[in-house]
Amino acid sequence: MKKNLKLVIFDMDGLLFDTERPSYKAMNRSMKAYGFDFSLDIYKRMIGINDQASKNIIKEICGSNNPIEQIFKRYDREFKNILETEGITVKAGALKLLDWLDEKNFKKCIASSSSRNTIANYLSMAGLTNQFDFYVSGEEVDNGKPAPDVFLEACRRADEIPSSAIVFEDSLHGLRAATKAGIPCIIVPDLIETNEQMRRDAYCIVSNLKEAINVLERDVK
Repeated sequence: MKKNLKLVIFDMDGLLFDTERPSYKAMNRSMKAYGFDFSLDIYKRMIGINDQASKNIIKEICGSNNPIEQIFKRYDREFKNILETEGITVKAGALKLLDWLDEKNFKKCIASSSSRNTIANYLSMAGLTNQFDFYVSGEEVDNGKPAPDVFLEACRRADEIPSSAIVFEDSLHGLRAATKAGIPCIIVPDLIETNEQMRRDAYCIVSNLKEAINVLERDVK
């Protein structure tokens, strides 16, 4: 694969931090408060996409004449309360991988569909603010995942070409974005089960981020 690897790009939600489960819990509570059912399968469609795309999915359920903005405001309150109560959980193996990348002097960044404020907040809560060279949010590019924009912008800011980068993702939307950007993608499944497209298009699939160290040690010279 990547004998010339220079840049490692991380997704955030569900990849670095276990935020998808509390996010689903918060959206489920909000939807129920307004009288709508909200299944985990529907939530999985929202993983890895930006806020507007998520709102479009909710509109499918509720209808455009229903209080979409109020639902999302209540979701924000519910989610904030969960994080304040339970804290934020760093995914298994993340710290080991970040330490290994530091030892090897690779550039590291986050490229997430979340806002810059959200990224900064999560990093601060987890004590990882200084672990990354920079981060790119979905609000800073024209098109969200599965478009490649956020990953291409990460490469531009790092002054590296896509062929010298690798992406870590947990979602199919993220994999599609990395593929369109021409960047190999290692999948670490979270809520979304691996499917045929993931198995076909991912560089590899690992069970946690620590396991990825073995892959990089094998393939990076």
